[in-house]
Amino acid sequence: MIPSQLLVSATFLVFCFLKVSSSATFTAAVYEHAVILPNVTLTPVSSEEALALMNRNLDLLEAAIISAAKQGAQIIVTPEDGIYGMIFTRTSIYSYLEDIPDPQVNWIPCDNPNRFGLAPVQRRLSCLAKGNAIYVVANIGDKKPCNTSDPQCPPDGRYQYNTNVVFDSQGKLVARYHKVCTLLKCKTTNVQSCGDSVDTAATRFEMFSLSGTFGTQYVFPEVLLSEVQLAPREFQVMSDGRLQSLQPTSRPLLTVTLFGRFYDRDGLRDASIDLGAHALRGLVMVLMPILYALCW
Repeated sequence: MIPSQLLVSATFLVFCFLKVSSSATFTAAVYEHAVILPNVTLTPVSSEEALALMNRNLDLLEAAIISAAKQGAQIIVTPEDGIYGMIFTRTSIYSYLEDIPDPQVNWIPCDNPNRFGLAPVQRRLSCLAKGNAIYVVANIGDKKPCNTSDPQCPPDGRYQYNTNVVFDSQGKLVARYHKVCTLLKCKTTNVQSCGDSVDTAATRFEMFSLSGTFGTQYVFPEVLLSEVQLAPREFQVMSDGRLQSLQPTSRPLLTVTLFGRFYDRDGLRDASIDLGAHALRGLVMVLMPILYALCW
């Protein structure tokens, strides 16, 4: 079932051509779907039930990965929380987590899935990358045991991380990024901050096109270049709704966003209606440093 609260419906896919040198380019795809969510519960479900839910979302990702590869993409970025959903407690998410090793171990889960314990999600992502000869960027959950002598170790004896992983076109795990949140005190308010703010970029595009499927006619574009600069006369909304660059960007590209707006939902108490629009910005911001790292 597709949640009706999402601002952005079903599918979001963008292809872009990145200039990495005078003679080298590659094609990247970014994909988003309305995530199949688990039932809200305060207690953990079984590992089998968790895997069944994740496989339903992986089925959607598989179709997108195959489609992107057939259209010539060399890398695809899939959405945050796109495999297991959201609205968990620390305890209830545990069944969805896997042990994700350091990429230096030189591991292809598709070929050796049980080298670091059961890892069915990593195995499937690895096989999708290898079978379609494409880099796959995905968001999954990592778990790491810790010693109670560690003053930062949680009472249950483990760290849990919201984690981005990258599998190369051979299916090898080549990158693992733990999102780390810290609690900041602004004088009267505690603010959760995940990582540092980003206001500079290093990746230039010769051509960039962004489109999405929305359940509203009110869609607003936003383009920001490095150092949070606007891009007047560099992008145009086409007759079919695509936001497309008119020329190579004058500065490295920081974010490109399409916001869908449901005015008839103003005043609703359910904050989840805002998730879809924010997800598009997050996907593009994640894509930029990954593309730059792979190129250089």
